[in-house]
Amino acid sequence: MPINLANLDDFPDSPYAAELRKPSSRLGFSKRLEAEYLDEHLRRVQPRARIWTALAALLAGGFTIAQWLEDNSWSGEVLAHVLLIVPISLVMAWLAWSPGRMRQYLRVASVLAPILGASVAIAVAQAVSRGAAEEMGGLMLLLIATFFFVGMLFRAALIASLAILIGFTTAAAINGVSLPLLLKCVLFLAIGTTLGIAICRDVERSYRKRFLEQSLINELVDRDGLTGLKNRRAFDEHLLRVWQQCLRDQKDIAFLLVDIDFFKAFNDRYGHQAGDVALRQIANVIKEFARRPLDIAARYGGEEFVIVLYDLAPAAVRSITEQLRLSIENLQIENLDSDCIKVVTVSIGAAIVRPAIGRTPKGAVQLADEALYQAKLAGRNRCIFEGQAEYETLVTGSYRNPDAAKRS
Repeated sequence: MPINLANLDDFPDSPYAAELRKPSSRLGFSKRLEAEYLDEHLRRVQPRARIWTALAALLAGGFTIAQWLEDNSWSGEVLAHVLLIVPISLVMAWLAWSPGRMRQYLRVASVLAPILGASVAIAVAQAVSRGAAEEMGGLMLLLIATFFFVGMLFRAALIASLAILIGFTTAAAINGVSLPLLLKCVLFLAIGTTLGIAICRDVERSYRKRFLEQSLINELVDRDGLTGLKNRRAFDEHLLRVWQQCLRDQKDIAFLLVDIDFFKAFNDRYGHQAGDVALRQIANVIKEFARRPLDIAARYGGEEFVIVLYDLAPAAVRSITEQLRLSIENLQIENLDSDCIKVVTVSIGAAIVRPAIGRTPKGAVQLADEALYQAKLAGRNRCIFEGQAEYETLVTGSYRNPDAAKRS
């Protein structure tokens, strides 16, 4: 599903839209997006990389045996096969076929592929100098594999292909290949390299654009259509991941439930369109308080929002929560039907807990919900905090004040 480029400005906070607005010729993203793209790239190329590296290892072994039988001695070509070509082929095959090692494979391949390519090119040049020009076919096969089967990104494939071209040209000249034959072979390789560069670059550009467009679509699916914040489904999924992270790292997690005070009265007086505008304004403030990778701000439902903060000290959570309340009050959105002050305000219930085995996020969210209820009972436009002590005595699903489960 293509994204209309004219609409990208409608997503000012999307890193994917920001990248799509940049020149399409770029083959690199910001650090975080590049890591995401690399994960997708590795999943896509793993099957072909496994097939090629296994085939390359078999071919390397077969050619080494054939060269040994032909020379019947430890000639330079045999040593090159034994010391470079075969070991490199085996290492790349081992990494490609080892579970969970594809990232290492890509890093190692970017270093070893140029060495392998140059080594094979030198061996082929020596064979051509002896009259075995047919071995150029094997070198062309390696060149094609370098661009399309090894699985490297374009820049790494470009370096490896140039190593093949330079290695062959240099070795052929040194080994006395006749000038007409040398020119034919180099022209043959140069044309193949040029075609490979053009096609490989275009393919990677297309894959990168598709990655950005699909990621933007996925991001839109996770967003609340009115406020632009994450929706409830995306929040629930993110919460489980962060909860597990906190459990592994033994870190605290903070839940902030934010409820707009007297919002029904606001809608009754000013209309639902004004209510939508107010929701968007408040959401724009809320999202500024969840900027770190493991933090999240979401629309929890109706006029209620939720923020999850990873690994912050209680004092920092209190400071952030109060800043958030004041920032929304300072929007100065008129609400003459408020019983607090005559602008839109929020009540915030915060729970700061440390996940433990046997406990689920539901209890922590319930604790924040009870804190929010206490904030509303105390007069609204305020923050109430609950901590680890309250969390340890809480029974999930059993509200200590039954009215908290049905507050308005």
